[in-house]
Amino acid sequence: MPASLADITQWLESQTDKELVITKQEDSDLDEVVMRLARVERRGERSDSPDDYTNGASLLLRGNGTVVTEGREEPLPSDAFEIPLEGLSLTETADDAALLVTERAKYEIKVRI
Repeated sequence: MPASLADITQWLESQTDKELVITKQEDSDLDEVVMRLARVERRGERSDSPDDYTNGASLLLRGNGTVVTEGREEPLPSDAFEIPLEGLSLTETADDAALLVTERAKYEIKVRI
């Protein structure tokens, strides 16, 4: 069932203190983040961002976690995983999963049980 950005935010907030597996697919690149979600923040557009990728509206998932890319596991560079919302075209939620599709990437978020 299609969900709104408010539904996605509410679903994420209900997952606070749970471990999430976030899969980001951008072109042929696939990254996976495992994070214990501490809180969710919604950020409006910014003009002070050093790059175009993070200057628009976004969801910030705050918490400790690791990034798995090309078979290597490394700590998240900061305490946040950012989902840029520019070109958001699809959102869905289920009991233990959410999906966001933007013009740049597809984000699948699952609760690790």
